Formats: sequence, structure tokens, C-alpha cells
Amino acid sequence: MTTDDSNANDDYDPRSSSSVESTRIYPLVAEDGNRRVLKEWLSGHDSYWVVDAGEGLETAECDLCIVDHGGIRQHADELKRVKCEAEPVLFPVLLLLPERQSGVIETDRGEIADNVFGTTIDEIVSLPIRQAELEWRIKALLRLRDQSLQLQQRTEQLRRFKEAVEASGHAVYITDPDGTIEYVNPAFEELTGYEREEAIGQTPNLLNSGEMPSDYFTELWETVLSEEVWEEEIVDRRKDGELYTAHQTISPITDDGTVQALVAIQADITELIELHRQLRVVDQILRHNLRNNLTVIRGQAEQIRSQTTGEVADAAEDISILSDNLLTTSQKSRAITDVLSEQPDIRRIDIVDTVTRSAGSVTAGVPDVQVDVDVPTQAIVSATTNVHKAIEELIENAIVHNDAETPAVSLSVTVETELVEIRVTDNGNGIPEMDRAVLESGDAIDDLYHGGGLGLWLVYWIIKRSGGSIAVEGRDTGGTTVRVVLPTVN
Repeated sequence: MTTDDSNANDDYDPRSSSSVESTRIYPLVAEDGNRRVLKEWLSGHDSYWVVDAGEGLETAECDLCIVDHGGIRQHADELKRVKCEAEPVLFPVLLLLPERQSGVIETDRGEIADNVFGTTIDEIVSLPIRQAELEWRIKALLRLRDQSLQLQQRTEQLRRFKEAVEASGHAVYITDPDGTIEYVNPAFEELTGYEREEAIGQTPNLLNSGEMPSDYFTELWETVLSEEVWEEEIVDRRKDGELYTAHQTISPITDDGTVQALVAIQADITELIELHRQLRVVDQILRHNLRNNLTVIRGQAEQIRSQTTGEVADAAEDISILSDNLLTTSQKSRAITDVLSEQPDIRRIDIVDTVTRSAGSVTAGVPDVQVDVDVPTQAIVSATTNVHKAIEELIENAIVHNDAETPAVSLSVTVETELVEIRVTDNGNGIPEMDRAVLESGDAIDDLYHGGGLGLWLVYWIIKRSGGSIAVEGRDTGGTTVRVVLPTVN
């Protein structure tokens, strides 16, 4: 902005702000006396930074504008425009008005009274300046400005949140504490078949399929009203009567310990559930046929071995051994399928008892193996109920793939503050790098290599779904140490 009065603000020099919290004041004062008085007053306040009026009001960065009667007459349109562009944030304008002119507010029927004061001026301070009054009026205007800035920020956050929810691929609905639906997003309409107008004002019972037991909903309400998040699968019914399965999360919105609203998110997993069911059927058929055929093959191989000698008998024995290996692989395949297809059943488990029992079970039929067990009295971990299978597999692997003259395995359990470490150490020739990759990450580093068997994948998935981790370490003296870390019970 270029003022009509070229000397209107030549008395003002911008002062460097020593604090980012300094209030930036734009002086739009036309009368010399007012400029002088205002300058004297502002010079005694380090918290105010006077903006150079030569920057132009529309481009200057400022928090408040102080004008007098002459300034507002000259720049009324510009003030209106700046305030309008700043909305919804308040750009406060404070008018310095001599007491002798204060009647203009009631008596002037011209442009100022009709078009300016109602929309442009936020506060008026009578001249001569009463310093205390000017101070508290400026602070009051700045508080209003801060509140408007905070409101704008919250409004912008809500706008972005709404855009994100509206664009979400998952169904979202919001209810009051009693369960009355207040909002649904487009994905909810698409998933359920209910239009927004049909759902709002109803309760989620609108989707009740009758497939869920009553205690499911009792537990749900007890959870969310206790300010905890509910996360479970649910079978609901669409408007057209078709059932669907969703993974549902319900989060309470609280204020001072009181639930104000509930936000529910549903991810449709109907196709995933059906695909999973079909895969299990295929898996069961394949394993059933494989087991039956291998049993026949093994039986015939044993018959041939018993009735022949030499190379034929040796070949028959090889067939029997390979049949047993394939049957073991089939069993482990089923174990992995069960681990991956079911929700992990996490329990409090004494891992000391598990390690001790597993060691006894695996070595019962292997007398030529030296096994040392070093464990404390007790170590309670949080793990899946099938964690013993992982420990047994590690012990068996350390024995079977051990080429030492006298295989030796040592087992230890160490309790830390928030974790328990189980070590399985052998004196063999070391674990291959690709098998190590399977144990540590559940993946082979070469797509053409499929590891030493399914047992290592079984170990990986059991420990992973128990919230634990695995590390493999080579030893300078030979052999391998497998470190299993499991969380303790909080």
C-alpha cells in the first residue's frame, strides 16, 4: 500500500524483533500529533515491533493495525479488503479517535458510519491516549486473533480429517456414547448398501446379522466404555440381506475420562475368509492324498526290502526313508498352515518348563547326544500355546544336522527386564546362510533354494506370532547359537 500522505509514517523506523512472539503492529496514522504520541508510547514497549508502512498493508506481515480518523478515511477500502482476505482469521484494527470526534460513530451518516465501523474497526481508543486502556485493548484484540488462528488450525485439521475419512477405502461410522450413528463415510454406504440418510439416527443394530453371540456385544460395550479399543471380526448383514465378514476396530473418543463418541472402522474380509477356507480344503485334500499314497509306497517298499537282498533291498530301504521324510514334511506343512491361519493364542507360559520338557522329548530316543540344560527356576513369557514346537524343532535341528563325532547341545534361559532369551547352541558344522535367512526373516535369499525343510519356517512363524525374534550366531570354536527372544508378561 502506498499512502496518499507521503509523510504519514516517516517518523516510524522498524525495530528489530528480539523475540518471535513480538507483536507486529502496522501504523496507519495520518495526523502528525497522533503519530508522535503513538511512537512515544510504542517505543517504551519492547514486545511491539512496528512494521514499516512502506511495505504496503496487503503484503506486510502484521498482527494488528492501528489507525486514526484520517488514516481510515484514506484507506477504508484497503482495510476492508485485507480483513476479508484474512478471514476466518481475525485481523484486528484499532481506531484512535479524539474524544471530540467520538460522536461521529452515532451521528455520521456517511460512508464511514455505514460501511466501515460495522465491518472494519474492532476496537476504539479515545485520544489523548490512556496508556493502560490502550495496553489492555491491544492485548484483548491479540487474544481474539490467537483464538481465531487456533480455530482456523483446528478447522483445517478437521477438514483434512474429513477428506481422509471420506476417501478411505474402509467403512467408517461414528456414534454417540449410546450407539446412535451420527456419521458414515461413502465406503460405509458401498459396503452396507445403506445410504447416509438411512443410517444416521439408527444404531449399528441396523447391520445385525444374528450370527454373533450376545456376549460378543456385551464384551464389546464393556471394552469401549472402559476407554479401551475393541478389535475383532464380525459377521454383519447388508441391506440386501447378504452376509459379510469384517475386521472391525472401535475406538472411544474421550474427554476428562468420559466417552464422548465412538469411531468404528470396518474392513471387508469376506473374500479373504472364503479364499482361506478354500485353501484349507485344498491343503487338507493334498495332505490326505499324500499321506495315504506315501503309506502305500512305504508299505510296498518294506515288503520288497524284506523279500530281497543287495541293491534292490537297499533301494527299498531308501524309499522307506524318503517316505518317512515326506510324511514328516506333510505334518510340518499342516503345522505351519495352522499357525498362519488361526489367531495366535497368546498365554502366560513358563518357558523354563517348556525348554526342559522339549529337551527330554527330543532326546529320549537319541542316547548318543550330550545335552546340557542351564535354566533358572522359572521364566514367564508371553507366547503362543504352540511355542514348544519351535523349541523342539530347534533342538532336533541342532542334533540331526550335527556332524560332530559326539553331538552336543546346550540350552539356556536368561531373564532380562522385559524379555527372556533362550539359547540353543550346538557343536556342529554351522547352519547354512540360506537356512539362517529363513530363521531370522522367514525368507530364503535365493528363490531357487527352499531351505533344509519346513521346520525352520515353522520356528520362524511361531516365534514371530509370539511377538519374539530370532538371531543366529556362528561360534569361533565351531557350531551355531540360535538366540530366541520372547517378551515377558507385563
